[in-house]
Amino acid sequence: MDVSIVVLAWEDFERTRRCVLSLPPEAEIVVVDNGSSEEIRQALSEFCAEQGVTYVQSGSNLGYARGMNLGVRHTNRANVILSNNDIIVHDGAVARLLEALEDDTVGAAFPGVVTPQGVSQTEGGRFLSMRVGFAHATGLSLVVPSLRIIAEPEKADWLTGPFVALRRSTFDLIGGVDETSFFYAEDMRLCWAVRQRGLRLAYLPDAVIMHEDDVTAKRRWSEEEISERRTREFIRASRQMGGRRGRVASTAFVGGVLLRAAVGRNSVRRAIARGAIEGLRAR
Repeated sequence: MDVSIVVLAWEDFERTRRCVLSLPPEAEIVVVDNGSSEEIRQALSEFCAEQGVTYVQSGSNLGYARGMNLGVRHTNRANVILSNNDIIVHDGAVARLLEALEDDTVGAAFPGVVTPQGVSQTEGGRFLSMRVGFAHATGLSLVVPSLRIIAEPEKADWLTGPFVALRRSTFDLIGGVDETSFFYAEDMRLCWAVRQRGLRLAYLPDAVIMHEDDVTAKRRWSEEEISERRTREFIRASRQMGGRRGRVASTAFVGGVLLRAAVGRNSVRRAIARGAIEGLRAR
């Protein structure tokens, strides 16, 4: 199996162990320990040695993008999969993703994602265009689904990436995972970079993985903090990727966010509003 799977872990031995054991043994597997404590480092190092898995210690928490890029530098095969550690891969999923990459027009392949309860969790969205930004600001997106920022996976501009497959040549072509963000929006930036090279995304609902959403983040931040950070990075990425039109679209979108926060008056909406303003100001 001509694929290297990079698993990024931070302070979580048990989920990382379950993830690795669910991966095809014929794949090259690299576990990047993103600055865990001594106890976790020791456990992961011993487990990887027992499994014949490459163990890479980052030395500190590098964030998602830098941690993944570090792991890929330790791989040797023609395809790479970037994997969170809080996933379980169902039988046949990796082979199905690799099959999709045999099509030269496909730049990245995404599986169907389910919760531990088996509920579909695959998420996707639209890039923040002028139409989408102003529709959000005016409320038009509430009645016109095609103008909403969230999209069905089959119609999405970008997909969330707890487990994403690329040819190594494509990964190198786009310069790896964009390290602009420490955490969040990396998957949107990756999909943007792939599409900018004239390649498309493949969504494969029959290639199934189980994902415990935001497990790592929830150990560090509250729901409000996660919402604020996600929104900030979404707006920041949209501004940076879209140029002048992206900046205008982002400003309009934030107007809609602030209006909803004023009407909703709950802590999560207020956190989203804070994140949106931070995203407009951030470099």
